[in-house]
Amino acid sequence: MKSKTRQIFSTVALTSILSFLIGGFAVWGSYNSEISLVENHLNMVVRDVGRSSDDPLTSALFSVSQNNYDMTVAFQSANGEIAILKQSKKAVLGSTTKLRTRTIPLQAGEQLLIAASVKDIDRNLTRNLWRLLVFFLFANAIASFISLLISRSGSLAIERAQREKMQEFLGDAAHELRTPLTVVKGYAELLKNKALDSEREVLAFERLNTEIKRMESLIADLLILAELGEEGPTEFSEVNLSELISENVRDFQVIAPQHHLELDLEGGVLIQGSEKYLQRFIANALTNIRVHTEANVPVRITLKAGREIRLVVEDGGTGLPATSYGEKIQGLKRFDRSRSRESGGSGLGMSIMSAVIERHGGTLALKKSDLGGLAIEVQLART
Repeated sequence: MKSKTRQIFSTVALTSILSFLIGGFAVWGSYNSEISLVENHLNMVVRDVGRSSDDPLTSALFSVSQNNYDMTVAFQSANGEIAILKQSKKAVLGSTTKLRTRTIPLQAGEQLLIAASVKDIDRNLTRNLWRLLVFFLFANAIASFISLLISRSGSLAIERAQREKMQEFLGDAAHELRTPLTVVKGYAELLKNKALDSEREVLAFERLNTEIKRMESLIADLLILAELGEEGPTEFSEVNLSELISENVRDFQVIAPQHHLELDLEGGVLIQGSEKYLQRFIANALTNIRVHTEANVPVRITLKAGREIRLVVEDGGTGLPATSYGEKIQGLKRFDRSRSRESGGSGLGMSIMSAVIERHGGTLALKKSDLGGLAIEVQLART
């Protein structure tokens, strides 16, 4: 087997293993944390019943209601007859729905049954596994493409550069997924061992939910990057860019009324494109301003149609590091790694925006705005 062919297979194999391990740990960690939450809720009801042994039925109902748990509470007599005291729409006893249950013995062979459904959790696991598969295929496609470029070029310099990009891609994905996963595993272990008091336990559940949402955000952004990077034509239709921007601006003004927004939009600017992707571009640009700039910062959006369509979204914030202006966005580009952690995002907004414009055959440039901050300037061909 030729050396270059072996290099291609080695790169693809390494990428496959790493992407599978990273994604698998993230998906399985998310699933286990959700199951742990259900188990802890059930255990809490059992403990509440144990503290009030004089009236276990009332204690169980009060615990479920007080904590707003979606559970079924039932009484089983000594002869096996079951009376439902509180019915959950999801946790139906005797159905095919997968349940997690607790049985509390009472007097004379009677029992108290507590049941919670994990159907939604199993559905999330299936959905995340499909997402992992898409991400896995996406990572392999990138690895194969990069390896093909290396084999054709025969240049050691290009080979090193491409490997560095792949390592950065895998390192970014691994780091961003590993950090929340470590937090999730740590808190899940504390909750499993009942090492926290009730107040800290609530805070732990909130932190778990935050980290899970963070992983979901990263996976979702990786998936849309994979979708934008797919070969083949995209289904385009006529999009009124002027109206699309106006709709997003109205939403922005409701969410961030403290920003002073100036519009200079030419009406009726039409383009053949994907409304979904263009909507994502505009939303990302405005979200960056809302999240990463201070209140009362001026914002200006300009849309003009000459021989080409020119769209500029700019603000008076702190902008980017000086070396970033004029830089071409390639791959999973981050300009400030700390900002994604502070805001809870994935940090891939600029990469997605660049991919959207590239998909539409346009160009995107990052410039210094005369307002003082960042200006995102887009050129699109008229169709």
